[in-house]
Amino acid sequence: MSTLTQDVKYAVRMLTKSPAFTIIAILTLALGIGANTAIFSLTDQVLLRNLPVPNPEQLVVLRSPGPHHGHTWADIDGGAQSFSYPMYKDLRERTTGTVFSGLMATRLVDVSVSTNGSTKSAQGDLVSGNFFQTLEAQPALGRLFTPADETAPGANTVAVLSYGYWSRQFGADPSILNRTLVVNSIPFTVVGVAPKGFYGVEFGTPPDIYIPVTMKEQMAPNSLQKLEERTDHWLPIMGRLLPGMSLARAQAALQPIYAPILQNEAKLLKLSANDLNRYTSKKLLLAGAAHGRLVLQGDAQEPLLVLMSMVALVLLIACANLAGLLVARGEARQREMAVRLALGAGRTRLVRQLLTESLLVGIAGGAAGIAFASWSLNAMVGAIPPGQGIAGLATGLDWRVLWFAIALTLGTSILFGLAPAMRSTRVDLHSTLKDQGSSVSEGRSNIRLRKVLIVAQVALTAVLLAGAGLFARTLANLEHASLGVQTSAVLQFAVAPGLIGDSAAQTQQFADTARRQIAALPGVRSVSVSAVPIFANDDSGMNITPEGYAMHAGENTDVLDTYIGPNYFSTMGIPLISGREFSDADTEASTKVCIINEKVAQKYFAGRSPIGLHVTRGAGNSNASPPMEIVGVVADSKWDSPRSDAHVPFVYMPYSQDPNLRSMAFYVRAERDPAGMAATLHSTIQRLDPNLPVNDMRTLDAQVSESIFTDKLVSTLSVSLALLAALMAALGLYGVLAYVVARRTREIGIRMALGGQRADILRMVLGQGARLTIIGGAIGIAVALGASQFVASLLYGVTARDPLTFAGVVILLAIVAGAACYLPARRATRVDPMVALRYE
Repeated sequence: MSTLTQDVKYAVRMLTKSPAFTIIAILTLALGIGANTAIFSLTDQVLLRNLPVPNPEQLVVLRSPGPHHGHTWADIDGGAQSFSYPMYKDLRERTTGTVFSGLMATRLVDVSVSTNGSTKSAQGDLVSGNFFQTLEAQPALGRLFTPADETAPGANTVAVLSYGYWSRQFGADPSILNRTLVVNSIPFTVVGVAPKGFYGVEFGTPPDIYIPVTMKEQMAPNSLQKLEERTDHWLPIMGRLLPGMSLARAQAALQPIYAPILQNEAKLLKLSANDLNRYTSKKLLLAGAAHGRLVLQGDAQEPLLVLMSMVALVLLIACANLAGLLVARGEARQREMAVRLALGAGRTRLVRQLLTESLLVGIAGGAAGIAFASWSLNAMVGAIPPGQGIAGLATGLDWRVLWFAIALTLGTSILFGLAPAMRSTRVDLHSTLKDQGSSVSEGRSNIRLRKVLIVAQVALTAVLLAGAGLFARTLANLEHASLGVQTSAVLQFAVAPGLIGDSAAQTQQFADTARRQIAALPGVRSVSVSAVPIFANDDSGMNITPEGYAMHAGENTDVLDTYIGPNYFSTMGIPLISGREFSDADTEASTKVCIINEKVAQKYFAGRSPIGLHVTRGAGNSNASPPMEIVGVVADSKWDSPRSDAHVPFVYMPYSQDPNLRSMAFYVRAERDPAGMAATLHSTIQRLDPNLPVNDMRTLDAQVSESIFTDKLVSTLSVSLALLAALMAALGLYGVLAYVVARRTREIGIRMALGGQRADILRMVLGQGARLTIIGGAIGIAVALGASQFVASLLYGVTARDPLTFAGVVILLAIVAGAACYLPARRATRVDPMVALRYE
């Protein structure tokens, strides 16, 4: 029988002899490894994983920070990643073969797809003809796009389906090829299916259907500009560098190509000398895009890194706890170690034996941890609301995550097992074999080590409690934030008539009819419409010229804006300060009107009434937009989310005067239960247009709740981890004190025999626990005060060094430590002196 087999069999035998220790050790490790594995799986998918294409390290994304003139669409980087389609074609023509092997364009859009007699919403991706070629993707079925599929505006009615959409909607039917799908009322011929596992270039928003970029005006009909408009910056651009081309070399080569393009565009824009210089001096920058376009990652990176740090601390606490248990177990086995050493066993042999036991515990804990991670990952992914833009998360643990779990298991087994193994095999043979136990110095040394481990556990627990307290207070502040909107009893839903072919006039007519029919339903107090949904992290903006306001050079006159319907403010519970709301008399043919919020009134109309005055779209008076008469002023309110600032300039306009209205969100204030009206509202819309999908039907309270989902996730997980850490620290502290009391039983008996009082014994034991807690807590709070600055951007309504939170940490540590110390202390006070004096 091999030595390894002997070690394993002996380890199993010793572990089964101590089932309590074994079970506690495995469960402790399972929680630590499982939590780390689950959070790592999320982090890996969102932040670390490369695009599933060949040589992703060659991919780059193009950026051009600086002024933009005209319309700019931005999902990241303030619009620096958005270019016009003509600009893209210029760059593609002049850089392909010299800097890039391919330069591609992509833009996600919402579409409506009609098939088999029903119309459903889908995620479309407008891509250049060389999109798949640049990414070196191969079709799962049929063919993918080529440059021949990108010819003239509106002429390329071909589509490629994603593998997931093909499987979900068409049962992976191969006969899908050459079938016709109606997308936004335009017939498209399906020519292929993208490869399995391919999700485009943005994680979290996998496209359902790929469409040539030349179909932009049909797929995004609410755009203000045309496809060939150079002042419409809406298109992200990515490229694949030529083999051997470095990022720095490519960026240097692009500048002499980019500058003449900017100069030609500047001539068309007719810019002033100052603006011309700023515009033409812009640089074309490259950023590595092996992970794709980092849209979701911008919001998710910091919360995920914080959670990874917290679960790592939990694992360290688990290892410290187990190391303490092994130190105590090792001391109990010192006679066994001494006998084996006396019989000729080498110390290395015994250390290996003890490490084998630790490794078996680690493997069992790792296996249980993987099962716990799988369950946790399923629970977390299942809890993500559909509107969070985090689609496509896998709930299974792939080989990368499994290797992480295996490495974590082996690492922790060595971490918590090596020091106790070394210490357990360092025994005094003479005193131990005389059956006098370990030497006093050895016992004290073991106690010191366990105390150090407890101090470390308490310190780490204090850090976790501080983080959990800050995130919990942030969530409470967000949930009770003053929104300026009365969200209760309001039901919302969204429709997009423009995506099924309706013109702006038809969409306005639909909104008018739907409003009237919904208002007549029993239980409806009021109803209104907004072109941009509220509390959906979505907004629209423009700059304005206020009447009678002297602007200084370069002043920012940007405002948020949306088109709304009559009774919007009464429906949303936003107070009307002065003037009136919009009415049905405000039409396309009537005077252009608007309503401003208090911030606009204070900023641009201070000391005068804005009612009857005007604002005009655009900075300066050289634009052709007609001035809008201000007919009302409303209170400031939040828009994007509960985190957003309520006091931002906002201009509201009637949807009847929106020349590009294609979609809208309805808001219905009910008399009682708004959720109970969902079916009635859905059927009302379907009667008006059976082909119109109804999306995002939910209460406004639910919408607000979903908008702070990330804060809920971080708060819930951090509080759970902190409580778990506190429990493990309490168990460790209890174990140390119980061990100390057991070792000092004879001493306690002598003290009591000589007249010592139970209160004195209680203070002695509690004092030891208090000292460990105070030292660990002080270290932990000092670390937490420093580390809290790194999470300041995730907080809301609370500072990173909030005194109330840290006071709560001190109180909670005191309660946990008191509970952990009381039982050993009480046991010490019940020692019978006669029994203790005979105690060995």
